[in-house]
Amino acid sequence: MSEMQVHNWNEIEPHHNSGRVQRVISGENITVLRQTIPAGTPLRPHSHPHEQMTIVFGGRARFTCEGKSVELGPGGIVVLPPDKEHMTENIGDGELVCEEIFAPVREELARMAAPSAL
Repeated sequence: MSEMQVHNWNEIEPHHNSGRVQRVISGENITVLRQTIPAGTPLRPHSHPHEQMTIVFGGRARFTCEGKSVELGPGGIVVLPPDKEHMTENIGDGELVCEEIFAPVREELARMAAPSAL
């Protein structure tokens, strides 16, 4: 059985990926990615076998999934189904800050995850 984990986003070492600043934590069944996407950062459509929930904390984003788009600001939440092509775009003038929650665990991100502070 797993033990409780404790984290603080402000203390997690960032990873830099294609202009984005990413921090990751992972449990047994979910992975959480907090990322900052600067304005003008190109991102590409992609798909994966994970359900994804994205919460916007700052900036403005356009989420496109299977040809349908929605624009969201702080407090906006989108749930993307597994195996569907989707994309996130920063449509604001500043940084887009969001958290993405994946289930089940997204292994390539889990390998970057911060160790628990316990």
